[in-house]
Amino acid sequence: MKTHPNFLRCAAIFCSIVCLTQSFMMAKAAETYTAADIKTGDVICFGTPDEASGFDGKWLVLDPSKTNTGADGMFLTTLNLVGSADGSPLLFREIGDVSVSFSDRGEAYAAEHPGVTDYRGSDLQLWCAAFPEKYLSDAETLALLPTYLSDEAIVIPGFSIPLPGATNGTVDFDPAPEVLDGDQIFILSVKEATNESYGFADNRSRVAFFKGTEGGYFLRSPHIPTFPLDVGFVFSFGAVMDYPVNAKSLYEMSTYARPACNLDSSKITNLEALATVDGRTIWRASFEGGEANNISYDLSLAVVGEVMDLAGMIRTAFIVVVVVLVLLLALIVRGIVRLVRKKKA
Repeated sequence: MKTHPNFLRCAAIFCSIVCLTQSFMMAKAAETYTAADIKTGDVICFGTPDEASGFDGKWLVLDPSKTNTGADGMFLTTLNLVGSADGSPLLFREIGDVSVSFSDRGEAYAAEHPGVTDYRGSDLQLWCAAFPEKYLSDAETLALLPTYLSDEAIVIPGFSIPLPGATNGTVDFDPAPEVLDGDQIFILSVKEATNESYGFADNRSRVAFFKGTEGGYFLRSPHIPTFPLDVGFVFSFGAVMDYPVNAKSLYEMSTYARPACNLDSSKITNLEALATVDGRTIWRASFEGGEANNISYDLSLAVVGEVMDLAGMIRTAFIVVVVVLVLLLALIVRGIVRLVRKKKA
């Protein structure tokens, strides 16, 4: 029995399609990624998630090719906030119930306890030092670069109107010599948290979540002596200001950590693109000397809504107060003029 020529042609085409499909699938399976494929704003997953503390293993890429010292590597910070082992808030330094206000800024305590705003030796630095042992494998820890860095003084915009401790409408921070002395895990500085090249272009970009709720987190920069118990702080709505080391103030809030690190990208042995969300790739990384990272990470990215413009609200309130005072003064002057005229009459 003869085979119809059209049947043979169809079979040949079908076989070609199957072969091409298999070749394409094999090529995709063999597709490899390198650190060069990672960009600022991407998320790299490594470490062992811990539900209690809030650590989810997701690290935000601030610079994919340089560390915060300018050396080759990557500069990362956790995408979300982390608390203590049981999820409770963290303090920069525990100094008891000393409370800070505009009338009492803690000058007496600061005079008796010099160095209270130093990051080195703080409770938060000790917490960062213990972080790798709790949440990272040996291979992941070995991929962290020891960081040596001194922070310069920095002045950032405040509320644009004079306030106690901020007479020029700015928030001023002192230098911190040798603040990082071989640290593998540390917290951000004011300069880093306001660096647009790291993606921190506005308040909204700095908002971070603790277990799904916006939270505040400390920075390692000491405030100038006008508030001698304050250090840099990112509020839950993303504004960078200052806050007492023990979170005791006119208003109190839950405070957490946002760990950062410098990564030796040459020690990444495998990168998997797990998902792409709004143009940001979520990667899973494995490291030299360790087993393949097969941990399942939560691939959701929190959505930041509208944030409070506290500076704008204060400026508006200031203008309203000034206007009210001017109107009151005008009424008082008018009343005095009328009274004088009556007496003359």
